[in-house]
This record gives sequence, structure tokens and C-alpha cells, in this order.
Amino acid sequence: MTARTAAVLCAALMGTPMAAQDLPVVGENLVTNGSFEQSPVGPVAAGEVPEGWWREAYGADGQLEIVAGGAPGQGQRCLTISTDPLNSSSGLHGELVRIDPAKAYLQSGWARVEPPGASSGLMLGRQWFDAEQEPLAQEHSRSYNYVATHLSPEGWASYEQLLIPDRTPDDGRFAANEIPAGARYLRVWAICFQWAGEGYFDGLALHEVDYARMARERIAGMLEEANAAATRAEIEAALHELPKDTEAAERARELLGELNRLRKRLEGEGQPVSEWIADEQRAPELVEELDDVRWRLKIEALLGEAG
Repeated sequence: MTARTAAVLCAALMGTPMAAQDLPVVGENLVTNGSFEQSPVGPVAAGEVPEGWWREAYGADGQLEIVAGGAPGQGQRCLTISTDPLNSSSGLHGELVRIDPAKAYLQSGWARVEPPGASSGLMLGRQWFDAEQEPLAQEHSRSYNYVATHLSPEGWASYEQLLIPDRTPDDGRFAANEIPAGARYLRVWAICFQWAGEGYFDGLALHEVDYARMARERIAGMLEEANAAATRAEIEAALHELPKDTEAAERARELLGELNRLRKRLEGEGQPVSEWIADEQRAPELVEELDDVRWRLKIEALLGEAG
């Protein structure tokens, strides 16, 4: 994996401000009225919400308002949240969205604050629910987490986070970018918490991601960049010239078998997201081990000639 690819993936996972990374999303935005274009310009009464949003919005009268002027490419309107020392928290909760915990999703949104440049209480996140639409309760965790918190961009900035299946579903924990194994629904949060200022949200979205396509491109790129085909050819040539029962030769055959299986998986269909993730993590290690065993075989060949 190149340094740039690793940085892009890390940014997507951690929810840092970034430009759109053209991840292979599938289908339409699962968040209804995420750009607030379906709502009229003007204040939102206390206890009320814009079209398509959950009835559990909180905050005092006048804190929520649909205003003209959206984020780049996100339409003509956006949501503003105004807070002060007496009413320091307000925001919106989205409607419940059905999700599959074995798939991957991209949650994204745009935000800005006034005054700019200061650490704010503006937060973009989500809450997880089980099959009965109850908040998910898991050991050592809460039922919610965030794409980004305490946002302080200079002007409009986009935030996104790649959500992947829980890699250790049996330990009762899940990381900030993982989908809990028991989750069946998700609800987006756009809130301002314990802060005095104005926060703006626009383009709030949730899309399914074709993780298989993304993983294929990344793994194939790793193998090509490392010239794995040439390494394999050198190893196969060395194996024909050296004794078959050496430790290096046995390990070389194991690694070649693993490389062949990985290449076949790149051509296959129906592999779960969790297995693609495992392949992505294994690919750079495999390339490194192949290179190591290649040199071990060369050294054995030189020692054999010297003997």
C-alpha cells in the first residue's frame, strides 16, 4: 500500500476533513432530506424538525433554522444551529435507516462554524439500534459514536468516515469506525453540544459502499507496485535448482500457494466485507515475506555454489 493510499484510508476511517475520495458508493443517499432542500427557509419551532428528520430534535425555540446558502455542490439551503450560554445544546436526529452489519457504508457531511477557527461543540455522528429498534447496548461501549467532533473548519469542510463490520464481534466492543454485529438500524446525529456559537450542516449522507471493488483495486495495486509477479518467477526458478526439503523452500511453496489463492479471490464474487478487509491487511505482509524468502533462496543458492 502506498503512503498516499494509506493516508486516504486512514482519513476515511477516522473522519477527518477531506475532499471526496470517490469511494465506490452504491445506490442513493439513505438519509432523507440530508441537504435540507425539502424544507422551507426559516426558523424551525422548538420540538419540530425539518422534513424527513426525527421528532426528537432538542433545543429551545429559535435554535434551529433552515437558511439560504449551502455547502459546495449541496444545493441552496442548509441547517444552522444557534447556541448561547443559556441554551448551549441543540440539534437533529435522523430517521432510522435499515443497515446490514456485514456490509460497508460511508457516512459523510459538510459543516462550518461561526466564529471560525475555534474549537466548537459541533458534532456529526450516529446512533446504533438493534432489530427491535432499541438503542444498542454493548459491553464497554455506548450505542453511539461520531464521524467527527468539536469541528472548527475555516469555512465549509467535508467530513466522511468509512464504516466497516466489527472485526472482533465476540468481544463486546466496537471501534469508532466499526458497525456493531448486533446493529440493524442507524440514526444520524447533527448536534451542537455545550457551546455558544453558530454551527451549520449540509449534505448529510449515508451510502452503501462496494467494498469488494475497492479492496480489489487496492490489493491489485499493492501486488503490482511490489512487482509480486517477478518475485514469484524468481522464487519458482530457484525452487527448481535447490533441494526441496529446506526450510526456505518449504516456506516459499507455502507463500506461493497463498499468493495464488489471493489472486483467485480477486477474480471471485460473493466474498464478505470482513474477508476483503483481512485480505487487505494480509497483502502487504505477504509481499514482504515473499521478498524475504526470495533472498533466503538466493543465499542458499550462493552457499551451494561456494560449497
